[in-house]
Amino acid sequence: MDPRERNAQAHDKQQERVANSSKLEEMDKQIDTMSVQEITDNLSKRNSDYVFKMRKLLSDEGYSDQKIDTEMAPLLPDILKAQRRGTPANQLYGAPTVKANSIIHKPAPVQKTPFWKKLTDSTLMFMGALAGMYGIVGMFTKTSSATNRSTGGLISIIMISIIWGFALTKLNDYMRIPKGERPKMGKTIVYVMFVIVVVFAVLGLAPFIPAVINPILPPIGLIIFAAIALGGRYVFRRYFHIKDSIFAPNLPPRPSK
Repeated sequence: MDPRERNAQAHDKQQERVANSSKLEEMDKQIDTMSVQEITDNLSKRNSDYVFKMRKLLSDEGYSDQKIDTEMAPLLPDILKAQRRGTPANQLYGAPTVKANSIIHKPAPVQKTPFWKKLTDSTLMFMGALAGMYGIVGMFTKTSSATNRSTGGLISIIMISIIWGFALTKLNDYMRIPKGERPKMGKTIVYVMFVIVVVFAVLGLAPFIPAVINPILPPIGLIIFAAIALGGRYVFRRYFHIKDSIFAPNLPPRPSK
């Protein structure tokens, strides 16, 4: 065959493939605008039988018709698109039992904990840790009243706990951002240094807060306060079903390979 004829035939085939591809893309767009009933009416007998078996399996597991419709709605357009390309549903998704089981046993979506809940949880944790530490240390050492007020004063503990709770909760959220989307490291260092400065500023101003507002608790009082804070945190986490914390973040599950 003449090379020019070969090239012409190859070009014609390429043009045909492009035309077919464009036609399929146009069909896909039409399918995306079709209602569920329209898609169902256009399924082949084999795919209709597949959908029927899927609905039956989900119904046997206690799924209501409405819930079945919700689960099947995103699948039907893909089934029809694959059908237009000559691929039946059992090749696209596997046997009906396999696909139904993947729906029935799919992992529950990870619930994102609101920031205020994470902040409250972190603050209560720091209150308990700081008060407990100061209470234990206070049993074995004697310090001046000014030092006591800057560290062991009730308002001092609460303010420092809120500051550290806020700072580490924000830092924890930052560390969960994909590396490519995080702010530059310099900003993180400036942020940490700013938090440290604020903490020391609170410690420096605490001795000037009147004792009526910032009472100095005795060691046993600090330990009791620590127990109340940690107990409150336990109840708070149980009530709001909080699973993660600043030291054990509940990361989203990795996508299956």
